[in-house]
Amino acid sequence: MPIKGEEKINLEHKEGEVWLVDFWATWCPPCQKPMAHNQEMLEKRAADWGSNVRIIGISIDSTKDVVVKHCEEKKWMSVEHYHRHESKCSDTYSVQGVPHVMLIDTKGNIAFKGHPANRPDLEKDFDALLKGETLTGKGCGAAEAPKEGDPKAAEIPEGYKELDMETVSAELTELHEVLEGFIKDEEMKNSTKELSRAFCVLVLEMKYSPKTDKYIGAYNNHRVLQGPKEHCDKVTAAFEEKVKGTFEIIKRVKTTDPKGTCDNDHKLEYTKET
Repeated sequence: MPIKGEEKINLEHKEGEVWLVDFWATWCPPCQKPMAHNQEMLEKRAADWGSNVRIIGISIDSTKDVVVKHCEEKKWMSVEHYHRHESKCSDTYSVQGVPHVMLIDTKGNIAFKGHPANRPDLEKDFDALLKGETLTGKGCGAAEAPKEGDPKAAEIPEGYKELDMETVSAELTELHEVLEGFIKDEEMKNSTKELSRAFCVLVLEMKYSPKTDKYIGAYNNHRVLQGPKEHCDKVTAAFEEKVKGTFEIIKRVKTTDPKGTCDNDHKLEYTKET
C-alpha cells in the first residue's frame, strides 16, 4: 500500500513504461545512496522521461510511519513509495535482502534483477530500455546458478554469516524499545550509576555476496561492564533476560571489590556466545 493512505493497490505495468522497482528499508545503510540516486535521477530527467519512467520504492520496514518521516526528511518524495505490509511480493520475486532492484522493460519483462551496484549507470539503462534495447551483464536474463560442489559458490568469510534482514530489522526495533525501558527503570539506572563502564551496543557489518545474492555480515552485541560485582551481576542479568536476538554476544566484564580494586587481576573477562 502507499506510505500515505490505507488503501491497498495493485501496481500494473502499462506497455511503453520502464520501471525501476527498489526493495529497500530506512534502517539499511547500503539502501540510502541508491534511493538518493533515484530521487536525483527523477529531478534531473523528469522533462525527458515524463510518465514513461517510474521509480517505485518498496519498503520492508516494520511500519510505514517511519518511511514517511524518513523520505520527507530526505526529500525523496519524487519516488513512488509503497510499504510492503502484508504483500507477498518479496517471496514472489525471490527478494532475500535489501537493497534489491528490478528493471522492467517496455513490454513488462524483467530486464535486470539484483543489487543496484551491478548497474552503475541507471540513467543509460532507462534510456536504452525506452528505445527497446536489451540490457546485458550480471543479473540480466536467467541468473547463472552456482556449479554444484564449487566451494566458492557458498563461501562466507570467517566471522560472517548469512543475515535475514527482516529478522535483523525486527530485532533492532525491539532492542530500541528494550534500551528505552532500561533508561526508565530506576533499579537499572541506580546499578549503572555505580559502574565506571556500562555499554550494550549492537554492531552490524554487512556485505553483499554476488555469488549467493544474499547479505552476509558480522552481527554482534557488545556488553561492556566495569565496576562493583554486585552491580555488574544485576546489569548482566537484565541484559540476559531482555536483550535477545540472532546476534553473537561478546561480553567484557571487569569487576571490583568495595575498595575499588579489581577482583580479577585487572583483566577483562571475555566471552563470545551465539
